[in-house]
Amino acid sequence: MKQWVFISILALMAILLAGCTNVPVPPTVQGQNPAGTLVTGPVVTLPVTTSVDIQVMQKDSVYSTVDVVFGGGNGQLQVSSGDVVLTRSDGTSETRKLQPEKGATVTLQGTKGTDRVEVSVTMKDGKTYKIIDQLVPYRTRG
Repeated sequence: MKQWVFISILALMAILLAGCTNVPVPPTVQGQNPAGTLVTGPVVTLPVTTSVDIQVMQKDSVYSTVDVVFGGGNGQLQVSSGDVVLTRSDGTSETRKLQPEKGATVTLQGTKGTDRVEVSVTMKDGKTYKIIDQLVPYRTRG
């Protein structure tokens, strides 16, 4: 009987102490991991009836510019505005408006490193959705 009580108390202590071994992990800054490299975040896929086509083109190999093109789509008439944020590999960022018109293009100045492009659209009902969050690497010619 004494062994059973002793084993029960020992098991209960082990269970209680097991939860106390967690070491808190500091949160990372959204957009950059601790090493300073860029990290993408979650995006929303719009329903087919409200979807729009926006393309982030490859970075220009000479000038390091990034073009973002509005291509239209089923939800084009429901979009009131678009925002493009370029976060450069050096930590600086630039925000530009993208008009919801087929063929509208925004050109942003990138770096010779990997940059991050985020595209959000605001619908006429006032709701905003981040639909693109991707890394754009620098590519050399050849």
